[in-house]
Amino acid sequence: MVEREDSHPDDQSARALQSFLAALWSMVVDEDSYTDGHPSWLEPELRGHQQGNDPVGPGASALQRVLACGVDPDDLTDLVREMQHEVLYNVCQLIDDPGLLGIGLDHEGAPPAEFRWELVAVRDEEPAGRAPVHGLHSSLDELDPSGRHGEPRGRPIPARLPGHPLHARLAVAHARAGDRIQAINTWRKSTGATVTEAKAAIDLLHDRVGKDSGSAS
Repeated sequence: MVEREDSHPDDQSARALQSFLAALWSMVVDEDSYTDGHPSWLEPELRGHQQGNDPVGPGASALQRVLACGVDPDDLTDLVREMQHEVLYNVCQLIDDPGLLGIGLDHEGAPPAEFRWELVAVRDEEPAGRAPVHGLHSSLDELDPSGRHGEPRGRPIPARLPGHPLHARLAVAHARAGDRIQAINTWRKSTGATVTEAKAAIDLLHDRVGKDSGSAS
């Protein structure tokens, strides 16, 4: 099979860029995924601890000590996600231009860079071809699955209501935190509902979250 430069390099490069960045984001912890009331990425460690098994490796031991101190698992998720995002962003910069990280710049005493890196997408199916991929670091945050463009989530954390829009999840989270006024304002701002309508809708979802939490425990 003979590879060749694609006849539509811009289109192929754009598709390859999106595919590559989507793959990178898939490796970041899913902040909306929970198992038995805990972030899913913690579940293997918690299951091993609950079953009386010794932690596997120093990382798992440290994680269990942190949780034993009463740290909110959601705070851990936010911290891990932020660090993962920073690593991905730096890797993208490294591929795009090492100088963005200060590598290879003419600093006093700094050795010159021996290599630079490129990302090339290779298409195996016919018509086979290769397409260079650029602009990784400037496009990474555009594909953030959360829609926040790489920014951390705020507080309160949206309630876990699969299938419901963000404003509903935020309103219920405010209600659960005791801020009924902010809950109603959040709902009304997004829906245009009256105070009475907003209150009724929030109460209904609030009760549902309470029942789900009770059944999970």
